[in-house]
Amino acid sequence: MINSAYELNDLIPNIELMFYNIFCSPLTTKDIRKGNEDLMVGNLFTLENLNLPPAVYRSLLETVALHPKKKHFKKIIQHLIYHSDPQNVSAELIELITYIGID
Repeated sequence: MINSAYELNDLIPNIELMFYNIFCSPLTTKDIRKGNEDLMVGNLFTLENLNLPPAVYRSLLETVALHPKKKHFKKIIQHLIYHSDPQNVSAELIELITYIGID
């Protein structure tokens, strides 16, 4: 799977940014999101209840570090908390979360 991602990244140079935009862009309208406190309303990956691998979260966090938006960082963390197995969260991922969250 990782080799396929590298091959895809060679074909599409900004695949990580594209995935980040897909993850952070909601499928619902602003009116629906405005009255709701849940940050994940309309998120494609939450609707499908997908458990993403740690490498995906690392990629999303690295991209949010390049294009910082507090609400996008919060979305990534919230998805990680609700949909990821705590045993799959590595020390490097926690360190990256802390580094980006503090800056």
